[in-house]
Amino acid sequence: MEPAPEVGDQSRVVGIIKMSDRIVLLLDFETIIAEINPEINAKLTTVEDATEDTRSMRSNIHVVVAEDSAMLRDLLVTTLHDSGYRFVRDFGNGMDAWEYLRTLANKDGPIHMHVGIIVSDVEMPKMDGHRLLKLVRDNDRLHEVPFVLFSSLISEEMRLKGESLGASAQISKPEINQLIDILDKLIFGKTLKPVQD
Repeated sequence: MEPAPEVGDQSRVVGIIKMSDRIVLLLDFETIIAEINPEINAKLTTVEDATEDTRSMRSNIHVVVAEDSAMLRDLLVTTLHDSGYRFVRDFGNGMDAWEYLRTLANKDGPIHMHVGIIVSDVEMPKMDGHRLLKLVRDNDRLHEVPFVLFSSLISEEMRLKGESLGASAQISKPEINQLIDILDKLIFGKTLKPVQD
């Protein structure tokens, strides 16, 4: 699978699969569904407010995101920033994320100072999330970094594969609010309290 060429601002194609007798276009499923169903779009954009203490705790954590849907990637980054996670590096495929993670692994000091958690889609061009997870778990410096698979493709079979590769958590899209709670649990060992009305 290869990344799709840029075709205008509103392209709904995120990848191209070249086969011997045809070319298959991989569509940006999340964007299409969010445009069709406002209820799904609300789930994508609804996150509880955080206290100042919570935002302060999150502010020093470095998050790496790999997601091929441009709409969902932008939404993830914005949501993470809004919830207090200020340091977010995002990539449109697993290969670019892996190259970045390898550079972090070569830096001096404890690895959690360079990357606190990784969030990845499963199906992506160049390198999928399962391969990225395997490379992270096989790396001496990165192997203990929490890794969350965030995908619309988490069937029972996919969940078992993610578990066997060492995923810290697996969440079905589009539950971004649940994703923030899971990140807090994996990083801080607890759910951080939202602002109470």
